[in-house]
Amino acid sequence: MKKILLGALVLSGSFVATASYAEPTSNWVGGVSYGNLSDEVYDTDISLGAIVGSLGYKIESGSGFYFIPEVRVGAGINDDSITVSGVDVDVELDSFLALSVKGQYELENGFYLFATPTYANAEFTASASQGGLTASATDDSWEFGLGVGAGYSFNSSMSLETSYEQFDSTDALSVGLKFNF
Repeated sequence: MKKILLGALVLSGSFVATASYAEPTSNWVGGVSYGNLSDEVYDTDISLGAIVGSLGYKIESGSGFYFIPEVRVGAGINDDSITVSGVDVDVELDSFLALSVKGQYELENGFYLFATPTYANAEFTASASQGGLTASATDDSWEFGLGVGAGYSFNSSMSLETSYEQFDSTDALSVGLKFNF
């Protein structure tokens, strides 16, 4: 499943990148980003990487302010390992889904700032083996989170943005390209 999601994101990124050279004809916004999720589990820091694709619709509210309902879908690409009671445990992010409404304020110099409440789901798998025995568990949960970020528009079709979000005790940092088409 991870390979299918990754392949779909790469293909959609190529398609959207081609569209970025033309003047946008609608208010659709797509993007591809790299995200890092970090948390503390059993007094040990854990860090997971993900590739995330997004699709949103930009609604003008007036005076440079926009609302952007957005859906993000992602898959883990960097796993991590921790040691719990002397047992090595591999942790991986299987999938990520987020629904958000971004409030974005655009400055006249191409920079923009945004804040976003988000409702997200992440599915994780933890695997351990010791003495010939192997165990694995999968867990997923829906959580509310809040985020802030900033971006810079290179032109009317393409921008670079970075964001920070927090879900319960999990921090999420991301950097990516956005395309208006």
